Parts: sequence; structure tokens; C-alpha cells
Amino acid sequence: MSSTGYFTASSPMNVEFLNVKDEPFRWHNSIEVVIVLEGSIHIAIADEQRTLGADAIEIFNINQVHRLWQTDENNVVLQINIDAEFAKAYFPDLSYVWFAHEFSPGAYLGIERVEGVIKAICTLITPIVATREMPFLTLKNTAEQLLDLLIMNFDAKRMFEGNPTKLQRIGRIYDYLFNNKGFINKASLNEIAKHTEEYLNLDYLSSQFKLLIGDTLQNLLHYLRIEHAIKQLLTTDRSLVEISTESGFSSPRYFYQRFNKIFPEGPKVFREQHKKKQNMKEHCREIIDPAFVLARHHGLFKIPDTIDSALNKWIHIDIFGPHEQNSTSPYLIKISELVKGDSQAYLKMILQINTLSPNNVFGFEETLDTANRDDFQVLTWLLNQFRDNDISPVFIIGTSSNAISEQITTIQGLLQNYTLTDGAEHMKGWRIELQ
Repeated sequence: MSSTGYFTASSPMNVEFLNVKDEPFRWHNSIEVVIVLEGSIHIAIADEQRTLGADAIEIFNINQVHRLWQTDENNVVLQINIDAEFAKAYFPDLSYVWFAHEFSPGAYLGIERVEGVIKAICTLITPIVATREMPFLTLKNTAEQLLDLLIMNFDAKRMFEGNPTKLQRIGRIYDYLFNNKGFINKASLNEIAKHTEEYLNLDYLSSQFKLLIGDTLQNLLHYLRIEHAIKQLLTTDRSLVEISTESGFSSPRYFYQRFNKIFPEGPKVFREQHKKKQNMKEHCREIIDPAFVLARHHGLFKIPDTIDSALNKWIHIDIFGPHEQNSTSPYLIKISELVKGDSQAYLKMILQINTLSPNNVFGFEETLDTANRDDFQVLTWLLNQFRDNDISPVFIIGTSSNAISEQITTIQGLLQNYTLTDGAEHMKGWRIELQ
């Protein structure tokens, strides 16, 4: 929710892959792009709620109140934030841009164009998430290209392109309502016409207004007032009466009626619940390792050749499982995928994750018994695949384990068996590492 400390001078853009859980309402001094890669999530934008499924995109405007939380499906979400001050310096007219909500594919642009925009965004940010360091000028250029892409496709005023008179008129109305908080006053079409010097037929003005925002003026005013009330509830200790007046409602009673219609718990309980969530931010979301996402969605994220060529020459393996079977860790190897599934595709994913996240330890979902012929054959096949890709295993032994001597004996037995079956010459580069 804070608008400070979110970016640094060397980072005009922040990119994360997330597993969304249950976030409080928040807003940032940034443009936020959310793309659902897997599963689905619920979103709320002030007084509206929608569900975003896989391959859907949503854009939140600067300091726009919003919330994300999980459905009954697991989810993987790409979230990009572009610093508002950086964006305004690049595009001075940004204060007149309103990004249209995209709740589902095809809502405004059509499915094919939405897919194209998502793919273009993912292609742009791939170098940022696939490398550990990014030169500032490269990061700046990427953020500027992303801004151009968003403005070109999602600015609500794009429907008036080619008509400068209408663009200026809509700009003045937008400026009055959004930038000068005209919603606090007793705004009406007549008031808007007066303050923006648009002395037009009010029915015509109303139709133009609805064309722009997709809704009536009255509903937009309710939205802006509720949004302002939420900010006041979560950042101040003002009374509900003060907040109702400050937000432009005609009376406290009317404020309660409108707020309770959207949030049945009422403003007092709403304030308590979301302030409590703000103090538990670490439980609201889980950051996912980019290597996991890049490997699963290689069709969206094209990894640069410079990354592919710098392969990690070792893979760290812990054969002393089993590890948590319900884990979403990208470093969990499933024997069933190697035996029953498309083993080459699964192996490629493992190698790609290892390239992007060197020194991370791969574990096995099932317990391996190197004395068991079937388990040994599977492990031998996997080690040979690593060898064919010029990657050597590093066997991990946990020093905190009570069975450290037993683990060392197991590794020795594995090495002896492998020597007999495949030859010691193929074990060059193999290592044992204590952790």
C-alpha cells in the first residue's frame, strides 16, 4: 500500500512471479500489470469484483485501490509495477491516461490481440527475470517499451484517436474528476459542463461520457467516492462521519448504505480486517522463483541465447528423500514424470531450471533406494542424461542429519554400482558436498 520504498533509483520497474493468497486492499504510486499464468484469482477494484482466469490481464492505474486473492485453484501470477514518477517523466501526459480494466480475454481488444499483448509483455521482461543483474539503461529502455505498449493498447481514450476536439474535451472532463477530485463536490453533468467549459447538450455529453468509461457518471462518482473512503479508512483514524464527508457523500447514512452494499461487514469491521491483513503481509503472497515459471512457460518467455550458452556445469542432488509431495518447489524431481510421462520434455525443464538457478538443490518426491534394481536403473538413466548434456552431479549430504554416516555409505555404494555398470571414466567431475 505504501507509495514509498517500493522502487529504487536504479529500478524504475519491479517484476515478480507470485502465488497470490489473501491480500488486503492496497495501492501504489505505480502502474501495475497483473497477468494470470496458471489457475485463477479474484480481484477487487474499489467497489467492483471480478475473477481472472489463466491468460487474463488486468492493469491498475496509479494509486488505484485494488486487491488480489485466491480462488479454490492454485495460481501463478506475473506482477509488474512501473514507478509513477519514472512513467510521468517519460510520458508527461500520463496524468490524462486512464487504463481500461481488462477483466477477461476479449473484454476490449479481442482474444487474439490480448494474447499478442501478453506475449509481447512476457518477451520484453524475460531478460529481467532470467538474469541476476540488468544494466540500468537496459532496464530503463524495457520500462519505456512496456509503457508504450500499455498506452497504445489500454488507454481508454484511444477510441477518440483522430478527433483532437473530442480528445481535448474528454481530457478536461477527466482532469476535473480524477486529478482535481471533482467527485468530492456535488458533481453532475451540469457541474462538469460548467467547470470544463463544455457547454454542450447534456444528453450528448452523457453519451460521450458513457462511451469513454463504459458506465454512467453516477456509477463512476460512486466508485471514486468509495475508493477515496477506503484509502481514508486504511490510512487514517478519522471517524466514519468525517470520512463520509471527506469522500463526497451527501450524508453519513448514505455513505453507510453505499458501503454496506459493496462490503456487507460495514466500514468499521472492514477497517479492522484489512488493517490486520496489512500487518500480516508475508502471508498474503508467496514469491515464486522465476526459473520455475520460465521452464513451465517457455512458449511465453523466450530465453536469450546468451543465457542458454552459459550453462551451469553441475547439478546439486539430494537423493535422501522423500521431500514434501505437495511442494510447488521447482527443484522437486518426480520419478513418475521420468518413467511414465514425456521424459525428454521433463528433463529439459530440469536442465533449464538448473541453468537459471545454479547451486539450488534438486530433491526427489519419492524415496530412492539405490540397493533396489528399479530405483538404481532410474537414477542411472538420469545421471547418464546429465552426462550427455555435459552436466555432473553434486551429491548433497546434510551435516545436520543423524544418518550422515549412513548417507555417505549409500553414496559410496552408488558410485561402486555405477562403476560396474557404466565405467569409472564417466564419473569425472562428480562431487560430494556437505551442507
